[in-house]
Amino acid sequence: MHHRYRQHLHNLWLMLAFLVSLAMSPAVSFAQVAAAADVVVVGATPGGIAASVAAARAGRRVILVEYEDHIGGIVSNGLTNADIGNKQAVGGLFYEFTRRVKQYYQAQDEARGAGSENVKLCRDGYWYEADVAEKIFREMIAEQGDRITLLLNHRLQRASVEGTQLTGVVVAPRGRLETERTIRAQAFIDATYEGDLAAMAKAPYRVGRESREEFGEPHAGRVYVRFGTTELLPGSTGEADQAIQGFCFRFHMTDNPANRVPVEKPQGYRRDDYTALLADIRAGRITQARQAIQFYPMPNGRYEINSDHPHPDTGVPSESLDLAEENWGWPEATPEERRRIYERYLTHNVGLIWLLQNDAEVPAAIRDEARHFGWCRDLWPGNNHLPRQVYVRQGRRIEGEYFLTQRDGDVEPAIQRTRLQPTSIGIAEFAFDSHGCHRFDPAHPGVREGYIYISHPPLQIPYGVLVPKRVDGLLVPVACSASHVGYQALRMEPLFMALGEAAATAAHVAIEEGVALRSVPVAEVQHRLVAARGVIAHLNDVPFDHPAFAPLQWLGARGFNTGYKGTPDSTPSQREAAERLQRVLRCEGIEWELPAGAAARPVRGQDVTAWLRQAGKEVQMDSSLSGQELTTAQLAGLIYRAFRPTE
Repeated sequence: MHHRYRQHLHNLWLMLAFLVSLAMSPAVSFAQVAAAADVVVVGATPGGIAASVAAARAGRRVILVEYEDHIGGIVSNGLTNADIGNKQAVGGLFYEFTRRVKQYYQAQDEARGAGSENVKLCRDGYWYEADVAEKIFREMIAEQGDRITLLLNHRLQRASVEGTQLTGVVVAPRGRLETERTIRAQAFIDATYEGDLAAMAKAPYRVGRESREEFGEPHAGRVYVRFGTTELLPGSTGEADQAIQGFCFRFHMTDNPANRVPVEKPQGYRRDDYTALLADIRAGRITQARQAIQFYPMPNGRYEINSDHPHPDTGVPSESLDLAEENWGWPEATPEERRRIYERYLTHNVGLIWLLQNDAEVPAAIRDEARHFGWCRDLWPGNNHLPRQVYVRQGRRIEGEYFLTQRDGDVEPAIQRTRLQPTSIGIAEFAFDSHGCHRFDPAHPGVREGYIYISHPPLQIPYGVLVPKRVDGLLVPVACSASHVGYQALRMEPLFMALGEAAATAAHVAIEEGVALRSVPVAEVQHRLVAARGVIAHLNDVPFDHPAFAPLQWLGARGFNTGYKGTPDSTPSQREAAERLQRVLRCEGIEWELPAGAAARPVRGQDVTAWLRQAGKEVQMDSSLSGQELTTAQLAGLIYRAFRPTE
């Protein structure tokens, strides 16, 4: 079959699939909206989608309110190279999403036959095209039937607060703002990137950067470092300011002529925007388009485009797609003001690509390379094949019951891992990764102010980061509680999905037990998260399908293991097993002395049941384990049953 004809059929197939997914979506008209729900989620970002699906699967009625005319946030608008370094760090609904991605491309490759490599390009489901991500998100929502009501194109107008209790949200269709409706619920989840609902409910929040002194964070405030290093360079005062990191678009482009739409010079193009980039080109520091912007090969001949950082060895590019400073007002801006910032960013980012393809001062070799790429004809057809949302890397950050900082990434020698958080509801493993906060300054060559990429060991995220101070009935999994630096390890979409799932689980438990969200029994929330293969303790050697996954995760959050390995098949000594149990009991507020006779011999089931009895915990044990030497997995299972008798 002729290549162009095949591509035409593929385009038709994608459009049909998209239309089908729209038809599957349970979006309803404003008149059909119920006046109450169990849970209201504001923001159909990946975090909001995960929250909605998790709450609905628990049997709750959910109303999901979204300002845009689509779902998926930045993931359905180009951020499709999943920001996760260690895949064992995020499970639950995000892992399920990746399995669906892989299955999608497996079916696509099977239909096309030999030579199709989309399964390989999707990297086990962790890289995906924007429209494929949106399709899968819609399917996950649609599967919940009438338990999720999706309200697209709706603007959040106000929050209804009685005392400290958030009781309702006032929303209106964007085309009829005078037609308002108050939606009441037992629990609310703010999954917007900006923390809009939290702000309307008068939750305390922060915008900008803390000083180095406030929390003792080495890389807080005004800072110059080379990418991937920690050494503070001259000019790093550490002073606080209102700066936030630059935004950019995550374009999808293609080099397939049959699907390629030319890049046109945007209205409002300003050549002066690219002075630093042109200086790099003029000096011969940039000789390829790929040194100015990043190209990630994706399935179906597409490429994801991202801004590039100043490389630590060459210092280029001095500037890329990130446009710092002009977005500082975004977090607290009105929707109309945000639209103006969006348009400015679109003009700048499209203009940079147009410059690489057309500017006479750009060498012909770079222009020829750049001209191989254009917009994807079969993507975002209603928006000139361009993303409908800019990448909001951070907005507001609430002040919560726990405030996470760079210091949470410090290793504690006694446990050979970061700080123990018994209320952990997720794991942050990505670097403290902030893009530049100020434009490139020639006085500081090779760096952009505020650009940091500081590696750290995996850290547990306590439940308190979701719980705003002074406002009840609300959880905030996206604009959550952290310093500017701390937030850079949290701001990844896979983790937002994990935090959204945790927020929904907590809301369900709170409703079920009739308690406030800030008083929810977190241990029970954790039980349910790990049962759904959620990750609350980082264990590199315990895959999601391991039979002892739930016990090792729940206990791991309480110090059952030191370091980052669960060693499920090892045979612990009596002494080691007693020390593991003591750490867990201590986290549960139970004091228990190590048995004086604990020896180096392997621990047996009868030892553990006796110790648990001494600590006031009874456990039913399979008689075959009584005199048997236990593996670490069996030890964990036995202890876990003492805290979760139904398991």
